[in-house]
Amino acid sequence: MRLETEKDELRGRESDAHFPRIAFALYIGVADGLYLVTLRMCNIWRFLFFPLLLPVLVQAADQPAAETITPAVPALPDPITPPDAVTLPPVTPITPPTGPVNPHEIMSGMPEGVEMKIDGAVTALDQTMKRFKVTGPIRLKTNRNEEVYANYGTLDLEKKIYTLEGDVSVYAGPLLQRGDKVVYNLTSGQLDTTNLSVSHDPILLESGSFQVQRDDSGAEIFVAYGAGITTHDVEKPNYWLRADRTRYFPDEKIVFDDLRVYVGDTQVFWLPYLSQPLNSELGFLSIPGGRTNWGVFLLNTYGVMLGGGDDDTPGAEAPWLLSKWHVDLRSRRGAGLGVDLFDTRVENRENYGWLRLYYTNDLDPSLGRSGIPRGPVDPNRYRMEFLHRFPLSFQDGNPDAEYSLNFDLHLLSDNHFLEDFDPQFYRESAQPDNAMYLTRRTDTTLLTGLARLRMNDFYRADSRSPEVIFDMIRRPILGSGIYHEGSVSAGFLSENMSDPTRDTALAPLLILPSNDPDFSRLLQQVGRYEQLLIQQIRALPPGPQRDAILAQLIEPEYFRFHTYQEFSTQFTVNDWLHLSPRVGAGYSRYDNVSGPIVDDQRTSFSAGIEASFKMKKDFAAFGNRDWGIDGVRHTLQPYVSWSMLSTSNLGENFPVIDRLTFTTRPVPINPGRFTAIDSMQNWNLARIGVRNRLITHRDEDSHEWLFMDTYLDAYVDDPELDRQFSNLYNDIIWSPLPWLAVDFQTQFPIINSGSGYNEFTTAVRYMPTKDFEFSVAQNLLSNHPFLRNSNRVHTTAFKRINENWGVGLLHQWEFDDATLELEQYTFHRSYENWIVSAGLTRRDNRLRSEYGVMLNFTLKDFPSVSVPFRIDAQ
Repeated sequence: MRLETEKDELRGRESDAHFPRIAFALYIGVADGLYLVTLRMCNIWRFLFFPLLLPVLVQAADQPAAETITPAVPALPDPITPPDAVTLPPVTPITPPTGPVNPHEIMSGMPEGVEMKIDGAVTALDQTMKRFKVTGPIRLKTNRNEEVYANYGTLDLEKKIYTLEGDVSVYAGPLLQRGDKVVYNLTSGQLDTTNLSVSHDPILLESGSFQVQRDDSGAEIFVAYGAGITTHDVEKPNYWLRADRTRYFPDEKIVFDDLRVYVGDTQVFWLPYLSQPLNSELGFLSIPGGRTNWGVFLLNTYGVMLGGGDDDTPGAEAPWLLSKWHVDLRSRRGAGLGVDLFDTRVENRENYGWLRLYYTNDLDPSLGRSGIPRGPVDPNRYRMEFLHRFPLSFQDGNPDAEYSLNFDLHLLSDNHFLEDFDPQFYRESAQPDNAMYLTRRTDTTLLTGLARLRMNDFYRADSRSPEVIFDMIRRPILGSGIYHEGSVSAGFLSENMSDPTRDTALAPLLILPSNDPDFSRLLQQVGRYEQLLIQQIRALPPGPQRDAILAQLIEPEYFRFHTYQEFSTQFTVNDWLHLSPRVGAGYSRYDNVSGPIVDDQRTSFSAGIEASFKMKKDFAAFGNRDWGIDGVRHTLQPYVSWSMLSTSNLGENFPVIDRLTFTTRPVPINPGRFTAIDSMQNWNLARIGVRNRLITHRDEDSHEWLFMDTYLDAYVDDPELDRQFSNLYNDIIWSPLPWLAVDFQTQFPIINSGSGYNEFTTAVRYMPTKDFEFSVAQNLLSNHPFLRNSNRVHTTAFKRINENWGVGLLHQWEFDDATLELEQYTFHRSYENWIVSAGLTRRDNRLRSEYGVMLNFTLKDFPSVSVPFRIDAQ
């Protein structure tokens, strides 16, 4: 509808262009023996068909007032007699008043809301005192809060028109218009800003014909014909976006008709139509580059807002659905199509609120990044990802209850899709979960109805259909000093081995010799948990124990009811020793659904206490500006946390589903926080530690300059490694200055053999000068019983050489096998308002290396706008 209206407006302008209404006509004729000269302004159709002659009396300035003029008249045929001479009456010349006019007298004609300040002289142009000439600086403020500045002007009070000229500047909020002339109509309250250039940060707009329009809500729309837009704010910009018609909606979008892109005076790009939102997530984005497993690629994205009202002018109902449409071309993979939909009404949009769909017909699905051989992969490859939360308006009598329906779904065509087409997500979650859950939340409880689905059968995953969980947070009982917290859950649980592994890899893995090359190749294709179970099965003779582990490997399934309730309190002894005792009990029941397991149940009892005290010392006079210290408070907090759990054992070969994952961090010692329910075993330990804090003043607030937590576990009963003492743990965060930060985590044995392994994780970010910044991170792990040894170092650096040049690098080393896993080199060149970046990258995947090139063009002064030729690195 809007497009048709705009077409009608265009047709109307074309019609007027064929029949201009204003013209000047010169008439020469004879009347009463006088030559008549008339200069008239008329409509052309009247000029053609209805000329109207009016006499004008002309008298020379140096002739006497009473002089008789006898015109020379040609002889006329008889019997006509020439007329007598005509005597003209004297005419008094009009003399304009001299001297300046009081500006306050002419301001009486100003309408309400319009102010005018004149610093120069005002001179009347005639005796009517309706037209004035202003020769000094002028400031005009309209009733629409527009401010106009000019060097001189003409005021016509009869026509209610103010013409301001000479270095004209028009300010309207953040908008600046510049030019030579502007006309303000007091009757309509409109400024005629034709031929003015426009500056609205960050854009500049020049136009041969320029209009400011307003929609029904009063929002401004700038319409320009034959306009050019740039962000290069210099006398001669080095690039322009030009169009026959340009509509600029401030803070929303720019719409171009017949768009042409110029670099200098050379046209380099053309589009018949483009609606370019002023948002980096919207508009057209093209990403070229090259990768080993993709070949040469061109990724194209167009973002547009959907939803809301039908009218796209400001003031209408705001669109809320951000859509990004993808058309990707890869020389080794083929074409790919997709769309991403984001609900912008969701506040925490980085965690949920989107639907992603993608499909490609892969030209070579066997081409991987790591070099590990693959089985057959269907060339029809796709992905569906849906993460969203829908608030529900159920009423159950509790005004604080909030209901919501949540989705976390990831449907993939095969086990290699993420590795091939979304490597960043693949590194974070190679085997994503699939779950739907309904929640009821109050201030103290959370009720969840969970359905975990097995949508992808090519990796190991558990399913729950359904499971109901009721959690109660820690809260006082009837206002007393005794607190309660707990949880209750019940559901059907099952876990499935991946179908390709079970069908093609399991049998060979159970019978092949360990030195067979196929055994190593197949073992790498299964998860770490499955590798351990397969090795246990291979070490056992045929029998019930082997069958039980095999059932645990392939498909365990059972119904489980579990509850745990805990009571605690806290008090202080002698105003310095803080004690927090707790006691709890739990019960679990397992009922067989299918498989070899038998019904089982167990009870658990837990007790614990935490004791701590604090010592403080203020050093108010101590300061060091270079290290960001303005007075220091040192807080020292020794603590001891004792925890005991007694539970009946499910058996070594019970097919656990909620189990501990392999990690280097200490596990929770509170059973209420222990989520690996099926792996709970007896423990009895004390966690002994001390916390150190250094607090200083910064920006009229407190700043934690240094935090350090040092602790270890002393075991009476160790559920994991049969230890007497764990490693000594150190967690350190040091942030002395905005340009220096250190994160340091260590663990190593100090008593007996500790946990038997060492780990050092360090991250440092340092900016010694304003032109140089680097960061170093190291992860060192050695002698862990389940995880592989690693000594990985990650470095990044950027050096700004001068105003125009900068270089950067990224390296990732694995020193355990002397491999440079990742190297990337980038070069940055600044061209006034552009930054051009180019880079090379190489990744060593042990069996195969992959290479890539990167190219990026960024507008420095246009950061929120994606113009058609912007290129980002993938």
